[in-house]
Amino acid sequence: MTTWLDNLPSSARVVYSQCGEEGVIEAIFAGIGPARGYLVDLGAGNGVELSNTMLLLERGWQGVRFDAAYPTHPEMSVYQEQITADNICALLAKYRVPSAFDFLSLDIDGIDWYALRSLFRGGYQPRAFVCEINNSLQPDPPVTIVYDPAFIWTPDNYFGASLGAYRRLAESYGYALVHCLAWNAFFVRRELLPEGVTPHVEWTPDGGWPVDPRNRPWYTILASDLP
Repeated sequence: MTTWLDNLPSSARVVYSQCGEEGVIEAIFAGIGPARGYLVDLGAGNGVELSNTMLLLERGWQGVRFDAAYPTHPEMSVYQEQITADNICALLAKYRVPSAFDFLSLDIDGIDWYALRSLFRGGYQPRAFVCEINNSLQPDPPVTIVYDPAFIWTPDNYFGASLGAYRRLAESYGYALVHCLAWNAFFVRRELLPEGVTPHVEWTPDGGWPVDPRNRPWYTILASDLP
């Protein structure tokens, strides 16, 4: 039986996004449907260049987008905010983000795994989300950088988390990995998948970043880190 999942490998399409993420997002929501057309973008840049969410807003979606490095631009739904695992839920509450929304895009070049865990722990449940995975790491073991709320990425391979780390976190909160595109992993709530279908996704890291010159340690995700 063919389902919308079978369309994902050929769905990449660039309008604003870097690697065709918009096409994958479009294919996912063609399959699961948006509940209310609401998005959250953590690490939105200026809101246009390399954006996973600009096209959705142009199509009538609503939502909020955050980036620490770009000034607030309410007309573009972009707000300058520093995102940490400690403040993410308060930040979403400040901007009145509903606990159940449609889509999350996560790319803050650092403590992404911890921010996502805090978002889940705070009761926020996007129907689908995409997160940047560290493309210099093997899918397993499940590792992330050591938590530092003041972390600033430098152009090396010490950032974010492995695919295995995101997958274990997501699965523990009821999500399934449905596709990988370049250095992005797409997840959908398990109850929204076609009945009886288990997605099979393969991904191979491609390096791409110099080795961390400071040789900072990686943190391995433990069972006690998950619900």
